[in-house]
Amino acid sequence: MRKHVYKIVSALCTSFLLMQAACLPVWAAARQREVDTLTLETEEAAEEDIAVDLGWKTEQDKGRWIEEMGIAGDCKSLVLVINNLNKKPEDAVNMALADAEGKERPRRRDVAGNSRLYYLNKDENGDWNQVFAINCIISGGPEEDETIYGAYRLESAFGSLDNPGSLTPYHSLSERDYWIMDPQSEHYMTIFRAGTSGLKTEKTELAVRLEEMRAYSNYGMILRAEGGGGPSLIINCQQADTVDRTFGGIQLSESYVRMLIQSIDQETRIMIAGDVEDLEGM
Repeated sequence: MRKHVYKIVSALCTSFLLMQAACLPVWAAARQREVDTLTLETEEAAEEDIAVDLGWKTEQDKGRWIEEMGIAGDCKSLVLVINNLNKKPEDAVNMALADAEGKERPRRRDVAGNSRLYYLNKDENGDWNQVFAINCIISGGPEEDETIYGAYRLESAFGSLDNPGSLTPYHSLSERDYWIMDPQSEHYMTIFRAGTSGLKTEKTELAVRLEEMRAYSNYGMILRAEGGGGPSLIINCQQADTVDRTFGGIQLSESYVRMLIQSIDQETRIMIAGDVEDLEGM
């Protein structure tokens, strides 16, 4: 009887050990495949999702990438606007919800926007340096945003506030100043000052009285396309949680509009693109 029981126990132990040995390679292989898959996914995500930080890149190579792309020409300052943030208006929604519920507004590290603006200067040693970078909103006005991609130069500045020290002609706004958007008008894409009796010779639906835009027009800038033929753009002041599509152009925080008015002139190249690579050849 004891011998019979011993044989049964021995057989069971042998079977168990054989099963363990047979399963071990399968389990190890499955584990190895899992690790490999995770590694590959991480590498792909790093390639696809991490955007180029132009400020860091400029600091690292002293702006050699600018010279290699040939985007500056003889200019010693650049304003680059890259439309690749693709932000959704969750911030504005969260602010509105907080107000409705009587809660404290959530703090934001930066203003919302669909683009990133970089202002860069070339020093006496030939090195490029980032002066500042800020989120902003680009708008094609009634058209798609992509229609304003291109290279521009600053023509003049304007504002309802006093001239902050503009390096280009500065137009102090009055209640009779209009931005004309009628392509048939001789004043198309300019600031036109109407007579004392108001605007008569223009299509009023295609003319915007700048002073009525309030804080948007505290400071502004007019850009002309290089070589002519392209759209003229307006840079004006961005207002919190609001996107205004009256004009084709750029909206950013008032303090930065003021800073640009004080810092750049017609020799500065201003470029708007969907991605960094798109700047080449503009």
